[in-house]
Amino acid sequence: MEHKLRYTSPARYFEEALPLGNGTLGAMIYGDSGKDKIALNHDTLWSGKPRNYRLPKAKQAYEEARECILQGDVAGATRRIEKDFTAPFGQNYLPLGNLYIETKNALSTVEYCRELDMQKGLARVCYTTERGRTNKEYFVSNPDRCVCVKICAENTCDYSLYFDCQLRFETQAEGNTLRLIGQAPSMLAPAYAKHLVPTVYDDEGIRFAAIANVFSDGVITPTENGLLIMQAKELVLYLCMETSYQGFDKKADKDAVGLCQGYLNALNGKSYEDILLAHTRDFSSLYDRVEMDLGFAMPNKPTDERLRSFDGTNDLGLVELLFNFGRYLLISSSRLGSQAANLQGIWNEEFFAPWSSNYTVNINTQMNYWPVFSCGLEELNEPLVSLVKKISVTGEQTARDFYGAKGFCSHHNVDLWGMSTPVGAGNEHSSVYAFWNGSSGWLCRHLWEQYEYTLDKEFLQNTAYPLMKKAAEFYLSIMLEHGGKQIVCPSTSPENFYYLNNDEYFAVAKYTTMTQAIVYDLFDNLLKASRVLGISDDFTQKIEAHLPSLLTYAIGKHGQLLEYDQDYREYDEKHRHTSHLYGLYPGESITVESTPTIARACRVSLERRGDETTGWAMGWRVNLWAKLKDGERAFSMIKKQLSLVEAGGKEIGMQGGGTYPNMLDAHPPFQIDGNFGVCAGIAQLLLQCENGKIHLLPALPTALKSGRITGLKAKGNIRVDIVWENGRLRSYSLLSPFSQAVRIATPNGEEWVSLSAGKKITRKGKEL
Repeated sequence: MEHKLRYTSPARYFEEALPLGNGTLGAMIYGDSGKDKIALNHDTLWSGKPRNYRLPKAKQAYEEARECILQGDVAGATRRIEKDFTAPFGQNYLPLGNLYIETKNALSTVEYCRELDMQKGLARVCYTTERGRTNKEYFVSNPDRCVCVKICAENTCDYSLYFDCQLRFETQAEGNTLRLIGQAPSMLAPAYAKHLVPTVYDDEGIRFAAIANVFSDGVITPTENGLLIMQAKELVLYLCMETSYQGFDKKADKDAVGLCQGYLNALNGKSYEDILLAHTRDFSSLYDRVEMDLGFAMPNKPTDERLRSFDGTNDLGLVELLFNFGRYLLISSSRLGSQAANLQGIWNEEFFAPWSSNYTVNINTQMNYWPVFSCGLEELNEPLVSLVKKISVTGEQTARDFYGAKGFCSHHNVDLWGMSTPVGAGNEHSSVYAFWNGSSGWLCRHLWEQYEYTLDKEFLQNTAYPLMKKAAEFYLSIMLEHGGKQIVCPSTSPENFYYLNNDEYFAVAKYTTMTQAIVYDLFDNLLKASRVLGISDDFTQKIEAHLPSLLTYAIGKHGQLLEYDQDYREYDEKHRHTSHLYGLYPGESITVESTPTIARACRVSLERRGDETTGWAMGWRVNLWAKLKDGERAFSMIKKQLSLVEAGGKEIGMQGGGTYPNMLDAHPPFQIDGNFGVCAGIAQLLLQCENGKIHLLPALPTALKSGRITGLKAKGNIRVDIVWENGRLRSYSLLSPFSQAVRIATPNGEEWVSLSAGKKITRKGKEL
């Protein structure tokens, strides 16, 4: 069972460093024996301030664009949208700074080991020099809200501690305390538009603080910019970080310094061992819920060397490692009370991060949360629910101002401040990403799934249903009848173009398969929720009346599922997005069993898209192939995901994704969604819930011929354990907190199983 990443040299680049986090605080451990760097993040350190974007001509532009598209004037519709419907860009997630622990007169190492123990949320560095052995431990505590470092050396060493930061900052050193105090800009453009928008600092930007208390058996002396520790064998550091952010609609004036000092004061009377024990108990209680054993012995090789030599068959223990790493990252980047995991989780050390390291909600943010329920981590969905609540407020104004509609909506980007408007700032071709209003509907799927997996009726009644209803009100307001269908018009398929008249290419179409499928999904789930809650009113009747005419699935001349309202020539046949397959996954309107013809068209679309793509897109493809019950094709994408992408490159690639040496997903550059997507996909090989059934081993690839997994979750809050051998199901166990009857589908057939609350049921051998 693979729970550790191991390396024989320090990290030189971010893509080699080891991530630690408690949902709010993030740290990347480089582990150099001479100048050790710890890159720091806080999940509320963003540029920006509360603001509303209102465009006086937006509603008129939308109405005129719809009229143009209905008359066949695609160019006219595109001009109206890009000129008067796209608002300014959102804000950026920022690095807090770096903490350096420098060993004075450092000596070369004779041997070196760096590892991440995912089961404990603990990083370790060990090395030997002429002075003897040095051991370092690092973790980020959720119970005690701090970054902890302990250094134990065989002989005395001298250390220098100091901060640096890319934002406006100052440092202070006093006694055994080192402080970093700074401010973020109140306006910052995305990296791709930084030449268009100035960086602005004023009194309204978020302020932040990082305060470290250092304890040592050596002599601690403050210096001009740090702390000097002389003749020390042991050093213990507790670092707390906080920002002044206190809400998306409030001025950022929380006392960051005072809060940090309060967190540190709360540690008084606690030993390092006390803090470590509380952390490991907290972290392991989540991580240990699922255990996978695929029967592969872990080779005695560093992780980066294993990736470098992987040929797709020789080290399949990497699959186990990849699955566990996805769960580890989710626990580390999304906890109760934290912000939702962003495009890089919580780990970003660039001032102009790729795509602002914000919430890209046309796939990426949602993919971050795909493993949360199947891997039994339902509490970690809370930050995403909070994000939906936030944009349900800002999105209400956007729906009203931009569409003249009820309800709420959001587009393809969201930031800390709940921005829900279409971005693009009037730039040419911005419609390909900006003009897409399906995210509010898609995000509501995660609310419904929380009920499906937990059966928490109170959550459904008080949180999920009201938000889903409000999102549905928006789509009801903007839909129109066309050719006997209810359509959202105009629409786009995220980040993709099509050819019109064989020479011009456009993004805006009359309607798109993805948007139609998302609205169908939302309406269908709303009706299911209303039946659970016993709600029947004018609203539910309206939803029920619209539902049958929403689906627009059609098959093109190649046998593929159409992406747009017509069978246009594809602008990029190998495009990374597979948006039109939303109904297959994560939606549920397409299944091999219930809609075989449409499912076959999805297969053709996937084959035409191809396997050479970005890292996150590989993660989506794993899930899509698994839902098509094709374990071999799903596994081929997992193997591609494990292709090593060397660290240090900063170029953006739209193909050639894979995995960096530290196992983070390579778009490239780094995007964390690929880690979460492939984690969910590996679980889908073994367990799926669809058509009212729990499917065991629905897409088992031949490469994973034997193994066991415990702790997966099925809908109905059912814990599932599975054992298989030589490709055959040998046993399964079910445990439910509620009494219920469930339908189990196995490779050998189907059966109804009655579960009693709290009583584990096991089927094995001849019973299957």
